[in-house]
Amino acid sequence: MAIFSELGGLKHVTPDSDEVQKKISALQKFITDNYYVCTKEILSGLGEMYICDERIKKNIDRAGGESYC
Repeated sequence: MAIFSELGGLKHVTPDSDEVQKKISALQKFITDNYYVCTKEILSGLGEMYICDERIKKNIDRAGGESYC
C-alpha cells in the first residue's frame, strides 16, 4: 500500500511522466518479487479491476490519500 500512497501523491502528474512510470514499474516489481510474475498484460488487467471493482478502487484510493465515509 505504500506504493499506492506514493502514487497518490502524483495525481497531479501525467500518467506517462517518468516519475509516475517509475512508481508503476516499482509496483510491478513488487508484485513479481512477492506474488507472481506480473507481466504488462497482468498489470493492465489489475488496472481494469481497479476501474471496474468499486471495492478495489476504494482500498487503493484510501492508500493514495482519499478518504471515504
